[in-house]
Amino acid sequence: MTDMSAPRNATLKAGVTVTGPGYILTNDSTNNTLELTGAGDVALGVSADESERDSSGLVTGGKVAYRPLGGVLFVASKASQTYTTGLTVYAGAGGLLTTTAGSNKKVGLYIGEGVVTSSADGDLVPVMTGASVIA
Repeated sequence: MTDMSAPRNATLKAGVTVTGPGYILTNDSTNNTLELTGAGDVALGVSADESERDSSGLVTGGKVAYRPLGGVLFVASKASQTYTTGLTVYAGAGGLLTTTAGSNKKVGLYIGEGVVTSSADGDLVPVMTGASVIA
């Protein structure tokens, strides 16, 4: 029996690397590959770890493990974001979560206690991703 909660594997678009868990991924749509979200992209899933490394230990891209949206996932946040319980959150540039709506697509609802993320990108925050937008 297949473990439905296990991460899925995907090939990354050429030149794309994922530097850790929690980055929002989208379908490249033309090459059957994934890439980090940008403004207006529909989120597909969240990285479970960094992308592949080469024999010297450098992150190279290639493949990445990810968790499809649905349920609660920890998502990497853009720097200096203010999150309040129940806040709608969005997929931003570089595969990072943002509180800015604009043309960004909804990833879900923030379900942690109120927090302001650090001044560096990448803090992981809990998001109920069942409320994502698929179009």
